[in-house]
Amino acid sequence: MEQPPISVDNVNPPVDIYDLRHGFRVGFLQLLLPAQTRSELLRCEHFCAIPETPDWFVGFINHRGDAVPVYDLAASLGLGLTDPKRGWLLLLDAQPATAAVLLQDTPQGITNPSVAGDAQPRPDLLEGICSGQYHYHNSLWFEFDHRAYFSRQKQRFIKTNSAIPA
Repeated sequence: MEQPPISVDNVNPPVDIYDLRHGFRVGFLQLLLPAQTRSELLRCEHFCAIPETPDWFVGFINHRGDAVPVYDLAASLGLGLTDPKRGWLLLLDAQPATAAVLLQDTPQGITNPSVAGDAQPRPDLLEGICSGQYHYHNSLWFEFDHRAYFSRQKQRFIKTNSAIPA
């Protein structure tokens, strides 16, 4: 008795391909992480606050032996302070580039967002840190360029520190 040849199609049934992203809300904004962004969600624990730093800089956390800076995303965008006792930490990228943003609520899964193009007006406070716009369930989501954001925050520190007398 002859066996029919086994093909890859017979062994592995077709898998639906989808784009799974993580999105989160900051004030009135809905932000979406870029595809393939390494992220980790932690409950807020102990911070090492640094005296005389801006409100939007929460401090540092010890994450697996590495010091990770933590930024209050809402405060840095002028949308009010986030309560660290009730918030979440969203760590982005791998060491040594890991940094975290403080969020009020947990991120949610966003499946197959569709590109919205640049036809929609973008809020001015996202200038330079938004790399795209997407539609998901009849709402507009802005792709958060976290690397540009963290770079901007470092520049804000340099400007702040240069104004302090030595």
